Amino acid sequence: MDSIGEMSVFAEVVLTGSFVGAARRFGLTASGVSRKISRFEERLGVRLFNRTTRALSLTEAGEALFERCEGILQSIDDAESAVRDLSGNPRGILRVAASDAFSMHVIVPFLKTFSQNFPDLSITLMQADGGINLLGERIDVAILFAKPDENSFIIRKLIDDPWVVCASPDYLEQHGTPALPSELSEHRCLTIHARGTTNDQWKFGTDGKIETIFIESNFSGIGLTVKKAALQGMGVARLAHFLVSDDLAAGRLKPLLMNNVIQDDRAIFAVYPNRQHLPSKSRVFIDGLSNYIEKTLIVPAPTMKTDDTKLCPQPDSATK
Repeated sequence: MDSIGEMSVFAEVVLTGSFVGAARRFGLTASGVSRKISRFEERLGVRLFNRTTRALSLTEAGEALFERCEGILQSIDDAESAVRDLSGNPRGILRVAASDAFSMHVIVPFLKTFSQNFPDLSITLMQADGGINLLGERIDVAILFAKPDENSFIIRKLIDDPWVVCASPDYLEQHGTPALPSELSEHRCLTIHARGTTNDQWKFGTDGKIETIFIESNFSGIGLTVKKAALQGMGVARLAHFLVSDDLAAGRLKPLLMNNVIQDDRAIFAVYPNRQHLPSKSRVFIDGLSNYIEKTLIVPAPTMKTDDTKLCPQPDSATK
């Protein structure tokens, strides 16, 4: 195998964390990948991986090689993409990272038509719930809900994604509808718990002032489980609009306190590496997803933001 091919297999083992993952990527067996790595190590004269029956980790030499081969492989990908773009037909593998919730509710439905329009593109959808390394994991596009701190990425805002306080009709029929944020203390509330933090401070605007309500939740979990709990009538939840837009439209959930909910400039962003040449596969995906979101996610106009001094009137809905 040539040096570039060996590096590609090596990098895929690192990124997937196993010989099996790399084998799937290249259409090989796990034992075949193991043999290729062994031959690569023999040629280099160093051991790249620490192997045990339960774990696989990089040696110091492996870490040094991976740091250097990342840029090499990315440059090769960029060069191949530039050549492919001359044909005007995007092709190859597109690595997309997004949260499980966004992937399930937005990206997968979008891909049905997108894949028909671009049959030569193969999509690898990766999880972004626990943080990602765009360059290290060779991700082409990441869909995030906050701008990354690093300035080495291009950031494109796709659409606002406001919080929605909501509950099921059954819950409201049994427990009543809160008319003011302060009345939430009389209700069963559901909160999101992610990355060791519980989102239990909900901001509202009352009489032109910002008010933070500390929520004592009866249930907490990731967004998908909190949504499920709300649909089951377990309480009042504050969820991202994209996650509940279909349920709001169908009446399975009812929005609450719409004139009081404060938005913290929440939005959905497409983030991708800062390259001299943006591959057409990335461009058509971002453009297509943006158009799909604008048509399917009818976002209510924001009410009050943290830098506002008075409440704004709330229309029924507005499109971006």
